Amino acid sequence: MSTSFNDLLEKYLTETLTVAEKKAFMEMLADDASLEILQASIGRYASEKSLLLPEDEVLKKLSYERLQQQLGQVAAEPPADAMPTIPARRRLIPRWYWAAAASVLLFSAGAYFWLNRPKPVTGDQQLVSSDIRPGRDGAILTLSDGTQVVLDSLANGLVAKQSGSQVLLKDGQLAYDASEATATKASAIVYNTMSTPKGRQFNLQLPDGTKVWLNAASSLRFPTVFSGKERRVEITGEAYFEVVQNAKQPFLVSVDGGAAVEVLGTSFNVNAYDNEASINTTLLEGRVRVTKTGSQKAKDASSANDPSVILQPGQQAQLFTDRATQPGQPPNRPIAVVTVNVEKTMAWKNGLFNFEGEGLRDVMRQLERWYDIEVVYERGVPDITFGGEITRGVSLQGLLSGLEGSEVHFRIEGRKLIVLP
Repeated sequence: MSTSFNDLLEKYLTETLTVAEKKAFMEMLADDASLEILQASIGRYASEKSLLLPEDEVLKKLSYERLQQQLGQVAAEPPADAMPTIPARRRLIPRWYWAAAASVLLFSAGAYFWLNRPKPVTGDQQLVSSDIRPGRDGAILTLSDGTQVVLDSLANGLVAKQSGSQVLLKDGQLAYDASEATATKASAIVYNTMSTPKGRQFNLQLPDGTKVWLNAASSLRFPTVFSGKERRVEITGEAYFEVVQNAKQPFLVSVDGGAAVEVLGTSFNVNAYDNEASINTTLLEGRVRVTKTGSQKAKDASSANDPSVILQPGQQAQLFTDRATQPGQPPNRPIAVVTVNVEKTMAWKNGLFNFEGEGLRDVMRQLERWYDIEVVYERGVPDITFGGEITRGVSLQGLLSGLEGSEVHFRIEGRKLIVLP
């Protein structure tokens, strides 16, 4: 079996499997007795080929999602509570464990399929009712008259008309068509608000074509038609913007907590959760100016005397607000500009958690928002640093299983996650 598996593995990685070979390959992956052979074969293949494929590429090719795409109907659909189709890039392990990095390839590529293939539900599994599903797409749209529209399961089509703009839902994205308002030169400017509760995320296209992705527990307030000298929106929580450039009508983001972002380019991310230490603005493309405006919501234009910085791609402005001031820290700290890992910052938009270098509290705050849970520390907060990435599509119990190798344990009670040292 091992010789045959080696051959099929090489053909799979080089994308030369026939339909019959694909079926045989899947059957081998589904065999409980094949785990050791699978691990050894992957290790041997990597050694013989001198790791011609980078480790991340091997893991990517050996993902459940990739198999589903290639095998089509050969593999059965996984049950709703099985691992999602977006694969984990690495097992979540504490920083100290990276000393055993040589075993990561064997475990990640070998055990991944063994652990996450479709399995029948046993009696013991049916008793595990405390697991919590991951977040999903969904939001609440509040119209100008206060009417609230739940977008989670709304069908494609016209959602509403707002001061001449048509609000349309198509394939999970909300879009505002302001062409009618432009034609009629509607004078009444009204505002809509999109909000994502904990456990939800959504994206929309603003009247000017700008695209916005909202993370969980966030909101965006915006006019249904952009008129006047500027395009101004307001956010809470976290949002990623891809702004349509218009030099005659600059785009400004007012951030709850006392910041304003003036867009001089195109793509950037703002993290302004009220339980984070700072408002972080990260630039991907173009240029933005970040201004500290005070503790108000920055609805008015910022003053020329307000401190500000201009970011270049790959930089992050960290604005420490009054609400986040810690004991012993000055209340008016300057805006810090640092170079960051943009891929890590944008992991949430790409369907991933990236816990590289994150402490336990940092990780737990993300889980609270995405899984709509409350985290309680039973006996203090363990001093642990994590590394690695995992899909945001995994259930809470599945994610916790990856964290528990780091001398920390968990117990789920309803929607409360109890952290045990």
